[in-house]
Amino acid sequence: MVEQLQRYGVIKSTKVAEVMETIDRGLFVPPGGSPYFDSPMAIGYNATISAPHMHAACLELLEDHLQPGMRALDVGSGTGYLTACFALMVGPGGRAVGVEHMPELVASSTENIKKSAAAPQLNDGSLSIHIAGKNVATGYIF
Repeated sequence: MVEQLQRYGVIKSTKVAEVMETIDRGLFVPPGGSPYFDSPMAIGYNATISAPHMHAACLELLEDHLQPGMRALDVGSGTGYLTACFALMVGPGGRAVGVEHMPELVASSTENIKKSAAAPQLNDGSLSIHIAGKNVATGYIF
């Protein structure tokens, strides 16, 4: 998958290629799916995991802002795949936070990450996934 995205010029950066090879997309796709096919896939709850070329394009565009020690926020983190990639990009001295409004996806994304190369960041707290919601007292969405 990564080699194909490099051939088509979607992935130009060595760092992006390394991160996408390290975080196995297969861990983030429901059973029976085709994780390495360049297409979005249903993940339940009327949501999808984006196509690999979209994740690659995002990482390429944000590479200068995903340097070691930096912070990254993934709103609508879904399966946790992109958040895990962010975590590897910013490294253990950085911080990657995913926010998702579906509690079931937060639970499954956390389990996905635990099986991935980003598990150490999840364990040390430099990677976390949170449930978005509305604070009844203030009316704010967080």
